[in-house]
Amino acid sequence: MSFPLLVIALVGFFLIPETNLYFRELGALFLHTAIFVGIMLFFNTFKLRKVFLLIFQFLLSFLVAFKLFFYYTFEAKPSASGVFVIFETNAAEASEFFSSYFDFTIGAIISVSFLVFFILILQLVFKQKQFQFLRFKNISLIFKVVTILLIVASAYFLRRSFRDQSLFIISHSIQEYNIAKNYYKEHLAKQENQSIKINSKNEKPQVGIVIIGESTSRWHMQLYNYNRETNPILSKMKDELFIFNDVIAPEVMTIKSLEKSLTLSDHNNPKAENNFSIVQLANAAGFETFWISNQQPVGFTESTPTIIATAAKHKQFLATDSYFYSIYDEALIPEIRNAIKTESKRKLIFVHLIGTHRLYPKRYTKEFDYFEGVNERTKYKTAYSKAKVNEYDNAVRYNDFVVSEIIKLTKAENENSFVVYFSDHGDDVFDTQDFVGHHGHKGSKPMFDVPFLAWFSDDYLNNNKRIDTLNNYENRKYNAEDFIYSFSDIINLDFEGFDATRSIFSSSFKERKRLIKERLDYDTWEE
Repeated sequence: MSFPLLVIALVGFFLIPETNLYFRELGALFLHTAIFVGIMLFFNTFKLRKVFLLIFQFLLSFLVAFKLFFYYTFEAKPSASGVFVIFETNAAEASEFFSSYFDFTIGAIISVSFLVFFILILQLVFKQKQFQFLRFKNISLIFKVVTILLIVASAYFLRRSFRDQSLFIISHSIQEYNIAKNYYKEHLAKQENQSIKINSKNEKPQVGIVIIGESTSRWHMQLYNYNRETNPILSKMKDELFIFNDVIAPEVMTIKSLEKSLTLSDHNNPKAENNFSIVQLANAAGFETFWISNQQPVGFTESTPTIIATAAKHKQFLATDSYFYSIYDEALIPEIRNAIKTESKRKLIFVHLIGTHRLYPKRYTKEFDYFEGVNERTKYKTAYSKAKVNEYDNAVRYNDFVVSEIIKLTKAENENSFVVYFSDHGDDVFDTQDFVGHHGHKGSKPMFDVPFLAWFSDDYLNNNKRIDTLNNYENRKYNAEDFIYSFSDIINLDFEGFDATRSIFSSSFKERKRLIKERLDYDTWEE
């Protein structure tokens, strides 16, 4: 039972970055072990002791492997936000995430952490008798009293001094997650939301498309002066686009980012009173709403973006039956075409891409396997970084094709229409650190710096002369958590609480402090 404690003492010495944190981890695991041993020894029957031994051995081994994985991969302890993400991750995404970071060291950490547990399982399988040490009888009253005191004292010290440790984080996160999920279902899942009070709206026929990207950083986009041709098609269309150069994501994880970008929630007000989403806003404005997604609709529980999507009148999740995300984003295009062709005169289509989500090679077809060699701009040059940068750039180039096809499709209809594209967050692919992917603790500017561009038809521009001035706005400092105001602006909807100063498309726009992480000002942040 103390073997996992030995593992974290030895391996953690090299992986846990701070001495104080190292001893806290040892202390917390020691108390967990004491509690589990006490519970196991308290029972008189051999069978119950054996069952509890296996359960507790697994829990301790898992805790150690879980902690050491985070320390090795992210140089940080497991966090509540990380647990939230796990709850909303589906099996395929979890598999891809783990395989992205799996290497020999991770394999060794897991193997060593579970070594004793595996031995116990083998003893059960081969019916060996090494469990005989659990067959002691005639437990005295004094022993039971001492055991109870041990459990109570350990639990007291654990709760008082180690509330930031994994089991407490998981327990507290489950409680908070259930509260948050019920809140989202109550406010965001229904097509109609009584909190929306409309002051005025435009009734003209219109087609609007909002493309929500995934994991795409503008650091790797030719449109934003990247040194590779990752946007050959959109670059040719540049004169037709309004490209905003200084837009950031509110968070570096999809769930938390979209909670803010697609609703009234923001950094200052994470649980906005009388909250509603852009989907519900489009419904209230009289649009026929569509949510077309290449992301799986459920994680281990129903995901927050799915709850927001539930409010759309028509919903399609192409990846529902695709366990390993083998569907490419171009498969969305026929579905978007069908939505545009529907009889309704006012249509709002939300498109959720799988974008450049890891694993990168799964995000593009063979003909987009374009880049090779080492990119001179890559900060950390190894064989591994070379491969990952090339894969990511290929995925960005494929994403360029998908976004441009959606714009062309909309343009061909020759209607009063617009397309807006932004990404939920970016990835750091050896740009500022020896790391690939995104994580809150590792949060860097490539993870926050996202593309944001818009296309408007001639009819739309004729009906909205103010849009012609947007080229003067391209360097506005903007946080995508304010997107609901920008969205309301371009569909010409004025709702109670609308703030034109928070719309990137408005002449009344005012720059606001862009808060990220733990109330860090992005514009004064030096990595």
